[in-house]
Amino acid sequence: MASPASSSLASQSTPPQGALNSAGAGITGGYTGNSLCLQIIIAFFIGLSLYNAIELITLTLVTFQKYKGLYFWSLIISAFGILPYSLGFLIKFFQLLDPSQNVGYVAVVFLSVGWWLMVTGQSIVLWSRLHLVSNSRRVLRWTLYMIIVDAIIFHTTTSVLTFGSNSNGLPHGTLQNFVNGYSIVEKIQMVAFFLQELIISVIYIKDTLRLLKLSESVKGDFSSVEGSLGHNNRKTMYQLIAINAIIIVMDCALLGIEFANLYIIETTLKGTVYSIKLKLEFAVLGRLVNLVRTQSGSGEHARRGTFTRHILEKSESGGSRGVNGGAIDWPDFVDPRHVSGDVTHAEPAIERAGRHDGERGLTNAERERWKRRSKTQKGSWIEEEMDKHNIG
Repeated sequence: MASPASSSLASQSTPPQGALNSAGAGITGGYTGNSLCLQIIIAFFIGLSLYNAIELITLTLVTFQKYKGLYFWSLIISAFGILPYSLGFLIKFFQLLDPSQNVGYVAVVFLSVGWWLMVTGQSIVLWSRLHLVSNSRRVLRWTLYMIIVDAIIFHTTTSVLTFGSNSNGLPHGTLQNFVNGYSIVEKIQMVAFFLQELIISVIYIKDTLRLLKLSESVKGDFSSVEGSLGHNNRKTMYQLIAINAIIIVMDCALLGIEFANLYIIETTLKGTVYSIKLKLEFAVLGRLVNLVRTQSGSGEHARRGTFTRHILEKSESGGSRGVNGGAIDWPDFVDPRHVSGDVTHAEPAIERAGRHDGERGLTNAERERWKRRSKTQKGSWIEEEMDKHNIG
């Protein structure tokens, strides 16, 4: 049975958008005004977010051949979270269920659970591909800790205040205290999650710019290996920078709307913004795998080429012919004009032994990386995940 205090608070007319108490009125009841324009805006944003979420889930299930991995599941869960989040506000603002009765809790549960999955899930999507541009264990570890701590602190406090503001059994004074507390904490958690996504996006931009500078410095040395793939790789890097810049701009827009106390517009627009961010990340982050594979293949070819030249300097059989004097059928990615010496024999055992113990055949950077990894404590699932992706 609904209390008179909660019924009167839920049934009051929604104050004009921009009023200081609009956030409180929006959280305790639906939209009771008569603005057709605002009703169309609410319906448009909710409908667009639902469409984008369904499309993204379908594309993800169709694109991935294997349904496994942190990137896949975080993308699916975050996109799925948009559905209950948008449906919850659809039920709430249009009062499809009576907010003054216990059945009104359905909308609160929907929007709260969807908000958890949508916001933190989107940050996990970004983090799951961060190791492809950053090889710093410290950055990856502390970024993950930040996401976990923010989720625990701000999801729990905001959800408690949300359910308290919609309680049917509290006195009017206590209920108003929950509403006022929510109005404050809502802005705090918006700033916290904005800073969280800003930090992740800045890491992406910084490390991607570093990779672009590195690719420009070595482009001349490995032009025959890089070929036409270099342009595509740089294009993907520029797209990665662009989507992170777009994410920052959209988060700033949401933050501005929140501090303007346009609660109804902010909450409905948030689902649309997160659905667009997830679609942009799905379009670009998936290409990073191919980019890293190409770079790894080029780096391995370069290391092998350096070692081969070291052996060829000691060889007495010039030319690039086979054991029986016949011409070698070179692969497409090998330029025979740049090959000298006999490449048909295995490397001497002494060189293999030297490379095995880490003292020969390694650059100074590789030796330092090996030393850092050997000193790192193992055992946690985070360390195992980083080891799987060979993160130094």
